[in-house]
Amino acid sequence: MYIINTDILIIGGGIAGLWLHNRLNQMGYHAMLVDKSGLGGGQTFSSQGIIHGGVKYTLSGLLSKSATAISDMPNRWRDCLQGNGEVNLSQAKILSPHQLMWSTSQLSSKMTAFFSSKALSSKISPLEKNKWPDFFQDKKFQGKLYQLQEPVLDIPGVVACLSQKWQQRIFQLTPNTDINFNGQNKISSSLLIGDKINIKAKQYVLAAGEGNEQLLNTLGLSSTKMQRRPLHMVLVKGKNLPRLYAHCIGASARPIATITTHQHSDGELVWYIGGNIAEQGVDISREDQITHTQKVITEILPWANLKNTSWATHRVNRAEPLQKSFIKPDTAFLKSINNIHIAWPTKLALAPDLSDRIISQFKKQNLAPGGHHDTDTTELTDFIKPATIAKPLWERKFL
Repeated sequence: MYIINTDILIIGGGIAGLWLHNRLNQMGYHAMLVDKSGLGGGQTFSSQGIIHGGVKYTLSGLLSKSATAISDMPNRWRDCLQGNGEVNLSQAKILSPHQLMWSTSQLSSKMTAFFSSKALSSKISPLEKNKWPDFFQDKKFQGKLYQLQEPVLDIPGVVACLSQKWQQRIFQLTPNTDINFNGQNKISSSLLIGDKINIKAKQYVLAAGEGNEQLLNTLGLSSTKMQRRPLHMVLVKGKNLPRLYAHCIGASARPIATITTHQHSDGELVWYIGGNIAEQGVDISREDQITHTQKVITEILPWANLKNTSWATHRVNRAEPLQKSFIKPDTAFLKSINNIHIAWPTKLALAPDLSDRIISQFKKQNLAPGGHHDTDTTELTDFIKPATIAKPLWERKFL
């Protein structure tokens, strides 16, 4: 048995695990991360890259708990993007420094007043017509346009930034490799990888998104349950698509559609479409979801040129801690059971907040760096290997 010692073992190579891994190693801890597939390849690369500041959670005309919890996140991320934050994301690409929000009809006086209130004055502002992007200058557009101070990021680039500096401490399991925990009384003493590797850590963080469920079952921690909220996202690729980062709103408290734009390796642009379209399309087929989305886009963007486009869909589960009545969680989630820490960010933008919570828990437990050294794993490639970054979603969907 090959023994590897570390202070903290993180299981899960999405945005939550990588953000925490980066911070802990900067603080002097020896933190390792293991992932079952390519980094970011689960929920992280299924996200639209939006760093929400809470505006979309105010469409009911009220400041919800979600809006309050997430309100500081765009500024924290901007600091990191400028190289002045807790992690260095200065090499990550900002797809758009802000988003747009447009309405298909006249907003109610209540909504108009709320968008103009002091509570939202620094987060959203109406755009005068002479500042509208060319795409919205079409005569067929009769609504109003607002600008949200929430950036959209190239998430594969963010994952590359987070994994680069400490890549020698990030590993990927080879296919069909089993993992099991050693320990008793809900205290883990080591993680067994196959029948060859034994990783001994002081603390264990479960940040594997949907994979947390299997890890919890393996550990026998039945008190923490997971819920899945499914989405059926839509992608459209074409030569004539403009760059668009926007929410379309109607009478509902949820956007009709949320559209972000990403560039395929062949140079064409891809619209990645979520919002109500994705939430309401979970029970229909790929073909019906595409047909429905084409109809909605024609209604909300009647001037958009969708000729010679290719379409695809993507199903993803938002893995979260179980909530009463299956509602959406308001904040990042952390539950610590001795030296096992169960974590879900619940939203991509909340990864910094989740790291704060976990680090605070380690401080309460007086966790000190153990002076461990990196291990040569070249002889262990039958079980683990240096981690690679997963392919972006649009590259997988449009080969």
